[in-house]
Amino acid sequence: HGPPHFIIADYHLDRTDGLAGIAMLRGHFGARIPAILITADRDRSLRQKAVAEEVDLLHKPLKPAALRALLTRKAALAAAE
Repeated sequence: HGPPHFIIADYHLDRTDGLAGIAMLRGHFGARIPAILITADRDRSLRQKAVAEEVDLLHKPLKPAALRALLTRKAALAAAE
């Protein structure tokens, strides 16, 4: 099996955070897998970390249309590569 097409992670996880989980999966598969981080945290430093890691950020409460639009855009970008 190859890497997933996308990673969607919540920021607050039990033993780690979503950014660390995304980094772990990317490292495991050796691929820059497109990723979306979902959080209620609006801290500016979190946004800066997400940008640095090339992770899109969506805030809770999550609107399904926003997630669909982002996934559609990321799929189009991946197909163009």
